[in-house]
Amino acid sequence: MASMISVSKNRIFSLSNRFYSYVFRVTPEGLLEHMYYGAPLSKPLDIPVHHHRTLRHAVSHFEGHEHFNLNDTPQEFPSFGTSDYRFPAIHGRNSDGNTVFSLLYKKHKITSSKPDLKNLPSARGGDSHTLIVTLEDPLHKLTVDLHYTIYAEYGVLVRSAKFKNKSDQEIQLQHAFSSALDFPPGDYEVLHLHGTWSREFNEERISVPKGRFVVDSARGTSSAAHNPFIALMQKGTTEEFGRVYGTTLMYSGNFALSVERGEFEDVRLLAGINPFNFHWRLKPGKSFETPEALHVYADQGLRSMSHMWHEFVRDKISPPQFRYAPRATYLNTWEAAYFDVDGDKVLKMADKAKEIGVDMLVLDDGWFEGRKDDTSSLGDWVADQQRFPSGIPALAKKVKAKGLKFGIWFEPEMVNPKSALFEKHPDWVLHVPGRTSSLGRNQLTLDLSRDEVTDYLFDQIDAFLSCGDVDYVKWDMNRNMTEVGSAGLAKNRQREVSHRYMLGLYKLLGKLTKKYPDIIFENCASGGNRFDLGMLSFMPQGWISDMCDPVGRLGIINGASYLYPLDTMAAYIGPSPNHQNGRVSSIQTRFMAGVFCAARGVSLNEETIDAHKDELKHLMALAKKTSADMVGGRFDRLINNGNAVCWQYTSRDESTVYLAYFHILAAPNLPFRRAHLTGLDSKAVYELEEDGSRFQGDALMHSGMPMPYVATGQVKDDMRYMEKGDFSSYLFVFRKEDKK
Repeated sequence: MASMISVSKNRIFSLSNRFYSYVFRVTPEGLLEHMYYGAPLSKPLDIPVHHHRTLRHAVSHFEGHEHFNLNDTPQEFPSFGTSDYRFPAIHGRNSDGNTVFSLLYKKHKITSSKPDLKNLPSARGGDSHTLIVTLEDPLHKLTVDLHYTIYAEYGVLVRSAKFKNKSDQEIQLQHAFSSALDFPPGDYEVLHLHGTWSREFNEERISVPKGRFVVDSARGTSSAAHNPFIALMQKGTTEEFGRVYGTTLMYSGNFALSVERGEFEDVRLLAGINPFNFHWRLKPGKSFETPEALHVYADQGLRSMSHMWHEFVRDKISPPQFRYAPRATYLNTWEAAYFDVDGDKVLKMADKAKEIGVDMLVLDDGWFEGRKDDTSSLGDWVADQQRFPSGIPALAKKVKAKGLKFGIWFEPEMVNPKSALFEKHPDWVLHVPGRTSSLGRNQLTLDLSRDEVTDYLFDQIDAFLSCGDVDYVKWDMNRNMTEVGSAGLAKNRQREVSHRYMLGLYKLLGKLTKKYPDIIFENCASGGNRFDLGMLSFMPQGWISDMCDPVGRLGIINGASYLYPLDTMAAYIGPSPNHQNGRVSSIQTRFMAGVFCAARGVSLNEETIDAHKDELKHLMALAKKTSADMVGGRFDRLINNGNAVCWQYTSRDESTVYLAYFHILAAPNLPFRRAHLTGLDSKAVYELEEDGSRFQGDALMHSGMPMPYVATGQVKDDMRYMEKGDFSSYLFVFRKEDKK
């Protein structure tokens, strides 16, 4: 493999593949100046310097260098205090008590391997090259290794920073971002994803304002309020048009993504740990590594950006053993019984699961000692002896004897004050002296920054998984952090707790998933409160939202799909009226909202299953029939106009194309809509499974496929119709004809 990283004699650095070029240089003063990030260049080392040094009035000149003003200089890793007044990538207190650092080029190296981060999840290497540029503040002996990894077959640039204190005095880090991108003046828009519980991943687009626009979290999770993703776009960008720079962070805790338009119209994008309430004491000889920031450049709109993200997440972040593994269909006990579960009920539900043809029975909350509601017992991971007298391993064996897989729910990171664990170890929770701890869902957060806590959790979970009959674990986390303090850390290190918690969580997950590589772990945090690449590096799928109403789910999946492949998502048919918003919808539409998710199932009580048994059998058979197609395929957003949504999913081998159409509210005299499919073989013929109709690929893409009409009056046989009324859905399945 030819090197994708080049360095000129005058120290211009280029990272270039068939997707993008990224270029920066060392200035005569020793600073790293950003030069270009965009479409691939044939000779990236020969591009001209676009930033000019000129006389500007009322500015400061960097360390006395005439006409050199850092406040308008595009930089790779900016600091504060030497003429740049924009928000910096690094800020801290040095041994002199001030916050001025000046990081200058010291050395660089290029490696064909991708170094893993020591204590944080990181993207896998392979067919990649990494450039490591070392900067140093010669006065205070702080060095920063900037890591840049480029891949031959992916349009993703991976960046991180490693700080080292080589002095004999403590340095206190207050900002430690993973990456900085300085863009030239332009008319940009920002796309980000915001929300709350059961309303995650709402899309918002705004023009980049003067000043700073920040999406962040200080909740101890990446959060449902703002997902750690942002896209900086050419104004007017659509699914098919426009230059897009996507950025995300491989981190599950407090993060910040900052976009700042400076006084000279330049735009700076920072990605990393949230500097708010963060402080790290870097002792002499110690180092601190940041999470990885991932960047994508796409020049054909949001659709092309999403395709790059999806391929990379699937191939380089998700656990590789599940990359193309079809997911089991399942029956989950939660909305079927809530806390009212026992051994006999679970076995009856296993029988119901068999009747409708699903592959797995999942025992959700309520199975452990004293757990009859959400007020007690979290932390006491022992089966309730009255309701499960034979224990969970014996129950799992009985379920598996019926020909089903077995899954179980844990919420390991939390504890109820009403629990044996809390009575024995009240100091094992996050808390601060002299304050009454706030409760969330009647629970407190265990202090995972402490080894004794993570060791306890490993032992408790391992005791269940070691029986060998558990195929799936749903890992839940149902509250954000408050009173963030640790009895295990000194007073002057309390602002390290949130990050140390994440390090403890990652360590625990790493131990469990390494010991049990064949168990599928599903990430859940009240739905999408911690749906991010950090968690997905350990768990191949996640519960994206507690919103099971199909209309509510459409927007959630549509927004999440800008970054996350649908391989990583789980969905099930929940009750109607919906328990989150009261909406009534059909079984068909409830299934269809998650039809392209990899993991699909049912969470209904026995009466509802019996009443809809034939339809559920049909839909679960469809889920099983399509399960291999729903991993590794290509997802495309075609229509989303507020009242109609249309998605396309193309199987990995491109032999099958699925088209899902949703009509939300019915009305009279509606227009006739058509969907323009994308990415087809223009010369191939596609046969519609339902009636054998045949369509040329170019016709489906350019003329479009007529969408079914919502019948409100007389029905004509020469048209396709959808279910009359609100919340209708329709699935087309096209088979590509073999040219042979």
